[in-house]
Amino acid sequence: MSRRLGRVMAAGVIALTAVQKKWRRAASRLEAAERLLPRHRVATRWGPLVFTSGHKQALQYPREFDRLEPETLAWIDGFKTPCRFWDVGANIGLFSLYAGLRPGVAVSAFEPAAANYAALCRNIETNRLQERIQAYCLALCERELLGSLALSATHAGSVFNAFDSEEDCFGRPIAVAFRQGMLGFSIDGLRRHFGLPAPHYLKIDVDGLEERILLGARRTLADPALRSIMLEMEERETPRNRRLTAALAAAGFRLAARGAGGRGGSINGLFTRP
Repeated sequence: MSRRLGRVMAAGVIALTAVQKKWRRAASRLEAAERLLPRHRVATRWGPLVFTSGHKQALQYPREFDRLEPETLAWIDGFKTPCRFWDVGANIGLFSLYAGLRPGVAVSAFEPAAANYAALCRNIETNRLQERIQAYCLALCERELLGSLALSATHAGSVFNAFDSEEDCFGRPIAVAFRQGMLGFSIDGLRRHFGLPAPHYLKIDVDGLEERILLGARRTLADPALRSIMLEMEERETPRNRRLTAALAAAGFRLAARGAGGRGGSINGLFTRP
């Protein structure tokens, strides 16, 4: 029904603007599209957030705000401030925005997919959080690399994208809709190159690139400033999970908690220093 109604509304705009001259018609239609973009206000513990949704898939973030990853929201609630939070794989900014509402939390959000990054920046602007959140269109991996980002879709809110790979976190091939040029950095290399201090809290949710990111973050993982890590893992116990856990154990972190399942085979693992 919603798709049919959308087509009827679009046809109405097209018909109403058909009599206009070429460029005026184009401007009128773009103005209508801009005004029709849905904006959703979500009440949170730290104040309201507003999400601008440019695609129907992005609607899940405001619609299911407190149900998607309650363990991540609780983790952010427990941050000791002042602190630095790095959100790697920020998508449209759900957790970056939530953390940015907290006084004393400086957020660095990393999102390489172009549509997601544009939506992330728009949401930061809409919520007037540009003083607390810095967003970067970068892929974090194991080394400095000029590569290609394989996108499963090109709209805001898309997931299962892969940098310098065409497999998702379960080793399944991605149905690639588009390949986007992208610059990659290791976390250690990025910090060294730009003189960045280590984050206090690190979230990594990148649909399969987690091992490579940890490989390029050995010095950062060993830095005592880093207090805890929220990492996407597989719900089943797998060799990949064991490798991730071992890499973090070597840096002094232990698995302190696991999020609930029911996320398509993925969970969040919270790692802390004993």
